[in-house]
Amino acid sequence: MAKQPVINGKVVERSYEDYKNEQYLVNRRYQRKLVWELEEKQAFIDSLANGYPVPLFLFAKSNYKGSERFEIIDGMQRLNAVFSFIENQYPASNGEYFDLTTTALTKALADEEKLFQKEPRLNRDICVKIVSYELPYSIYDESNPTIIDEVFRRINANGKHLSRQEIRQAGVVTDFSQLVRKISTRIRGDVSHDDFLFLSQMQNISITKECESNGIDPDSVFWVKENVITKEDLRQSMDEEQVADLLGGMLIDPIPPSNVSVLDEYYGYGGTEGGARYQRVEDLLTAVSPEKLSDQFFFVFDEIKRVFRNRPKTIIGQIVSSRTYRGPRYFQVLFLAMFNLLIKQEKKIIDYDGLYNALDNISSRTLNISSGGGWWTQQQKNELVASTSAVLAPYFADRGENDPMHYSYANELETLLKQSFTENTQYDFKQGIHTLKTGQRNEALLEKIFKTLTAMANAGKGATGYVLIGVADNFEDAEKIRIAYGTDSIRVGSFYVTGINGEAERYYDSYDSYLMGIKNALDSMPISEHYRRQIGAKMRMVNYHEKAVVILRITCDNGAAVFDNAYYTRSGASNDPEPVSAEAMPAFFMKFI
Repeated sequence: MAKQPVINGKVVERSYEDYKNEQYLVNRRYQRKLVWELEEKQAFIDSLANGYPVPLFLFAKSNYKGSERFEIIDGMQRLNAVFSFIENQYPASNGEYFDLTTTALTKALADEEKLFQKEPRLNRDICVKIVSYELPYSIYDESNPTIIDEVFRRINANGKHLSRQEIRQAGVVTDFSQLVRKISTRIRGDVSHDDFLFLSQMQNISITKECESNGIDPDSVFWVKENVITKEDLRQSMDEEQVADLLGGMLIDPIPPSNVSVLDEYYGYGGTEGGARYQRVEDLLTAVSPEKLSDQFFFVFDEIKRVFRNRPKTIIGQIVSSRTYRGPRYFQVLFLAMFNLLIKQEKKIIDYDGLYNALDNISSRTLNISSGGGWWTQQQKNELVASTSAVLAPYFADRGENDPMHYSYANELETLLKQSFTENTQYDFKQGIHTLKTGQRNEALLEKIFKTLTAMANAGKGATGYVLIGVADNFEDAEKIRIAYGTDSIRVGSFYVTGINGEAERYYDSYDSYLMGIKNALDSMPISEHYRRQIGAKMRMVNYHEKAVVILRITCDNGAAVFDNAYYTRSGASNDPEPVSAEAMPAFFMKFI
């Protein structure tokens, strides 16, 4: 039986202090993204300023990284609204900003230039009323994730403020729902290293509408950029509907129909028939494995992106030669036809230009979808996928030898780069392993790379860390690579993918020889045999738009990792691994229990 929550009050000022002390956790297994628009945020601030009652905030006690925190079950949008207002990220409805001199903490942060005052300022008396407002808190002393998921679902299942897809996902933690969530976040770019994030980290990976410096610009998201769905559709999680529909088409043969009811059934809603379809999807997913289906999805997805890279038209613009409101269905057919050719028939693309041209206005010939929404029958979908596959087939051939440089891992690499924003201690980036001036292999750098990996593992039980070779974290370093090897870089966010192509071609017989050189270096490192084998087994080279990048990975699955008879940790992405002191050893080993 669930426990009775304890209800009390906490003033905004104290709540903000807790926020800055990283007391508020967001569990991305069930929580949706930050979606409130400016008007909604301003309306909430107005309620506080006028002393109007606000809904209850619900939290669950949670132990995270050795400290008790508060996992937000209900109230994430409202908490973000008030804290971001206090930090001058947006003004009140009258255009005035919170006065940072109102509280001791905000004044101190402003003095330290961690917050910056914007003008005009809101009347200080009103600011005092806002920070003195007592928020109604309900603290739920429950650590069972199943019960917490169910509480979230019950609170949100009938909420009119949620879209249909958000209701489907609310509190549902099945293999299918989690795969939809993970794939969707990778495509949107709001990925994180961990399912748990501090509330302060959520702003950097949430969809923005206003001209904000943080967050994800919806115009840059694949679905919107390629005219598949609109920005408002993205806010309503229609991108997740798209992913769910595509996964259903990948799993079930023949491809199932598309409509609201079928999507409901994938999540277990819809009575007996819904339960049957839900169980079938879960069984099929278990048989294939979520990891394999995800790999297949992104292989097809990356190949579609490759076809349209540096083209004058968007995907939907090429297919229909004009903007259309039925973009989702056109994309579904294209994706499932490509899935049929690349995965089911085990073919590869041999003519990207020809494939692009074959899609020019294909909607007027082969891919003709009737206007209007509603039911999309199984027969219609299957016939369209089959006919589109036949049109595209001449630009494919049977797959030959398993050459890793023939495969694209574009989305995977972009995901790793974006994840580093929320947990930068677990990521490190190197342009290469050779000194630019002398051309000699930098043995000290290789040693530091493997020492860094052990430090990443020592973040605690289950911790995973990555070192990417072939990526520069600033423009200046990328320019050095360009001058040295004559190779341009590809910018991804704040990073520059330089590739190790220049090093490999100048100093090695092949890309395999380059990778073998790193493996040989690993064999000589003073690392325990278990972690040496693990790093070696997971080491691989991937192709990012013809840029070769080496990915090194470690996961803490066998206690603390030793390097040269010492334990190291990492406190920041720019810091070298630091040895654990004798005084810190007891707390250090507690992380592995």
